Amino acid sequence: MKQAFSVPGRVLILICLFVGSVAALFPLVWLLSTSLKKSSDVFAVPPQLIPTDPTLANFGYVWTAGGVQQYFLNSVIIAAGTVIINVGCATLAGYAFSRLHFPGRGALFVAVVATMVIPFPSIMISLFGITKTVGLYGSLFGVMIPLAAVNLWLSVYIMKNAFAALPLELQEAAFIDGASDGRVFLNVMLPLVKAPMATAAILVFTVSWSDFLWPLVVLRDPSSFPISIGLQYFMSMLTGNWHNITAIAILASVPTVAVFLLLQRYFFGGTLTGATKG
Repeated sequence: MKQAFSVPGRVLILICLFVGSVAALFPLVWLLSTSLKKSSDVFAVPPQLIPTDPTLANFGYVWTAGGVQQYFLNSVIIAAGTVIINVGCATLAGYAFSRLHFPGRGALFVAVVATMVIPFPSIMISLFGITKTVGLYGSLFGVMIPLAAVNLWLSVYIMKNAFAALPLELQEAAFIDGASDGRVFLNVMLPLVKAPMATAAILVFTVSWSDFLWPLVVLRDPSSFPISIGLQYFMSMLTGNWHNITAIAILASVPTVAVFLLLQRYFFGGTLTGATKG
């Protein structure tokens, strides 16, 4: 088989990938470096990529500063709740769209996916009115439920395709063995879509953790603010203290990285692992 690229071509591609990776990672490395510096070293000349006297005091200071721990707790509750609501509903909807036959199934699926083209700011006022009418204004549920609904199209699309890719014979064999619809869904189909569920969970968690606008609109009590709003507050309070600002920025990004590392084995796993064994 003829090689797609010559040796010089492959070398050039590797060089481009290396340069691109360095360009993408350098801001993150500099952010981490600044968070480990003392205030006197932040604007040192020449700039220091590796701190001469690294310290973790910045992280301790911002973590114990007023409200930060509560902000983190609020963000964890909002992100986890949004993921549970979103992925739970999307899994049921995806199974229905792929395995059940009912009138208007195709049109309804298109309508759900078509919501992706609607900009969030264009529906925010209406969504705020609904949230306030049902009594969720000012509560964490008022943040979680709308965020889960707005991002539902992506999870439904992922789960629908995941269930549709499973062999129909698995479902038919379970029915022949006398399994009910619920048992087929829970015991046969659901264990085979862990990877798509993990993908949807990672995407939704990232969006809900970093969302700033909707919590700012819905929440009134500062003690219920998530870290995305708390970070802006500290940036205004600690103007010029870049070693502390970068420290709280690093802390704010840790949960997203942790969730990805926790779910990566499902994220990179195959949906049919073990489905054809035996």
